[in-house]
Amino acid sequence: MKGFHGFPLLCVLFFLLFFPVIALGGPYSFEGNLTGDWGGVRNDLHDAGLDVGLSYTAEPAALLGGGIDTDSTYLHNINAEVKVDLDKVVGIPGTTFLMKVSSREGDNLGEEYIAPAASPDGRYIYGEYFNKPQEAFGGQTTKLTNFQFTTRITDEWSVDIGRLVMNDLFLRSDLYCNFMNNGICGSPKGVFTPYALNAYPDATAGIHTRYRVSDMVDAKFGIFDGGWTKQNSNGLDWELGLNGAAFTGEVHLFFDRAEQGGTQNVIKVGANYHTGDFTNFKTGGESDGNLSLWLLLDWMLTREPHDPAQGLAFFGSLVVNTDEEIAALPVSSTLGFLYEGLFPGRDRDKLGLIFIHSDHSKYNTYTHDFVSDLQRGNELVVELTYNFVLRYGVQLMPTFQYIINPNGSEDISDATVLGLKFNLNL
Repeated sequence: MKGFHGFPLLCVLFFLLFFPVIALGGPYSFEGNLTGDWGGVRNDLHDAGLDVGLSYTAEPAALLGGGIDTDSTYLHNINAEVKVDLDKVVGIPGTTFLMKVSSREGDNLGEEYIAPAASPDGRYIYGEYFNKPQEAFGGQTTKLTNFQFTTRITDEWSVDIGRLVMNDLFLRSDLYCNFMNNGICGSPKGVFTPYALNAYPDATAGIHTRYRVSDMVDAKFGIFDGGWTKQNSNGLDWELGLNGAAFTGEVHLFFDRAEQGGTQNVIKVGANYHTGDFTNFKTGGESDGNLSLWLLLDWMLTREPHDPAQGLAFFGSLVVNTDEEIAALPVSSTLGFLYEGLFPGRDRDKLGLIFIHSDHSKYNTYTHDFVSDLQRGNELVVELTYNFVLRYGVQLMPTFQYIINPNGSEDISDATVLGLKFNLNL
């Protein structure tokens, strides 16, 4: 299996950590973590204002049919983070510091075997695979991600400043990463084509503010440096002004904030304008500025009477880029359903179904002579998942994907993908 060298690490984590926890069976106050409370040390650190976390996400996947070449890949992401309550540590009221480091390794099934970016004989050059079957891909290196300060000025108003991940703050929902396809996890993909808004593990210098206008309305706004793609890949290059700036805003209209648990009933409307330069597919040169608009919806359709967090949730998204000469996905949309606690005794498990539709730009044609006369069409991804939420911070999510016109390629056979998303919080 290509890239399967991550598997030994997975085995080590299971046998050295998971088996002792099962054998001991002791209760932990940090029950959502495999290593528990560290004999009380973790609670002591928390009380002193320090929280540390380590998580491992692995996503093996196999192409069962279609695409260019049936095969499989394995990739993973390791996330380490430190959060400091600066009020407890140095007396700065209402302020926290967050730092994250990401380490990624492995190959993505989409660009390797479904619609290869480049094959050994040079025939297939389809460029970046946008709706990647495995979301833990991008920035396959070790890098600094978040380095940010958050201050709650009042109960209604908070401010984030530092190196921020834009899709931590905008265009997101807690429902999205119950799926493995990058077309939805961690945000609808259209806003990243062109790369006018960044996503984990990329970060950029910026400031973001959120204000609770009323019980029904929240408003968010951010200004970010736009040159993150031109910085070094380790996240330690903080040079500013390399490619304009991004201005992002979002308004949330709540019909139910779901304070009792479960999915909020909310409509989100947002926009992002990036002033930098982007490649023009039509001319081959560069064009100034990109405007993206989006509409998101999360809605709890039914709640179980004994537990309001359980039940059926619906969600959808529509992302529009206004210039298809620079936007690879001018229009993309999603429609999904997630049922938490469908089966008795499995109250936190989640069954999910999603449809991802992407309209590929007619100007983003294939670049090699063998295929340059072909234009991209519309792509449809259907993904079915079941997330087993186990004790001690372990989640196992088998996933089945069927992809029509992979990466918008009408000359490539529809692809069938079987995968597993494994999350472990230490």
